[in-house]
Amino acid sequence: MLELAIATEFVRPVLSGRTEPGLLICEDQAGESVDLFCKVSAGCDQGVSSLAREVVGACLAADLRLPIPRPYRVEISRDFAAVVTDDRFRTKLNNSSEIGFGSLKVPNQFAAWAKGNTIPDIMVPEAAAIFMFDAIIQNPDRRDGNPNCMVRGTDLRIFDHELAFNAGLIIGWVPPWNPGGLNWIDRPGAHIFLQGLKGRAIDYKPIKDCWSSLSDERILEYRDAVPNVWAGVGPAVDAALQLIRGARDNIDGCLNEMRRVLA
Repeated sequence: MLELAIATEFVRPVLSGRTEPGLLICEDQAGESVDLFCKVSAGCDQGVSSLAREVVGACLAADLRLPIPRPYRVEISRDFAAVVTDDRFRTKLNNSSEIGFGSLKVPNQFAAWAKGNTIPDIMVPEAAAIFMFDAIIQNPDRRDGNPNCMVRGTDLRIFDHELAFNAGLIIGWVPPWNPGGLNWIDRPGAHIFLQGLKGRAIDYKPIKDCWSSLSDERILEYRDAVPNVWAGVGPAVDAALQLIRGARDNIDGCLNEMRRVLA
C-alpha cells in the first residue's frame, strides 16, 4: 500500500518538530525523483513502533479520503548515510532502521494552519472528517501551536500521526464511542478545528459511510504495509487495528460523542 522509494540525496535536516526528519531526494519505483520528508526510527520516541503507527495512520487516512501527502517507505542504505553532510542527522541515520517513513513534500505555496484561521463553509465537511479521524485514533498532535496541517486556499494537507493509537498508555482511557470518550479533545487548543466547528451545520453521513465501508480484509492490509524489518512492532500495530475495527463497529457512538463535543 506504500510505495518504496530509495534515498539518493540529502537536502537538509528539519529542525522543527519532535522527530526532526530530513528532506531527502528519492527515486520512486517508476524511476522518478521525489522530494520526501523522511522520519527515521532514532528520531521517534518509540522507534520503529512510532513509524508503524505512521504507516497505519496513513493507510487509514487514505481510505477515509483525507488529504494526506503521499506516503512512502524509504530505503536508506548505510552507504547513503555515510555521505550525509549533517553530523547530527548522519548519526541519527546510523542508529536507525534502514527503512524510514516518508511523506511527499507539499508545494511551497502551502502554509501552516494558524491559530485563529476560520473554516469557510466549503471546508467544513473535510475539517469535520479530519476532526473525527484524530478524535478516534487519539491523535494529540494537531493542536494549537503544533497544527501538523498545511493549507493553500481551501486545500488542506495533514501529517504526523506517530503519537496516535497510544490508548494503552492512557490511564482511565475511555473508547471514543463511549460517553465521555472525547472529553480529552474537548478543551481549548486541543485541536485546530475544535472551535471553528462548534455550532456549525455538519453532515455526518459521509463520515459514517467512510468508516462503515472499512472491511476487515482492508484493515488487515494495513498490517501488511508495515515493513517486516521493523521488528517488535506487532503489539503497536495490533492495538491500532483493534481501535480502528472498534470505531468502525461503533461509529454511531463515535459520532454521538462528536455531536456532543461540537454542540
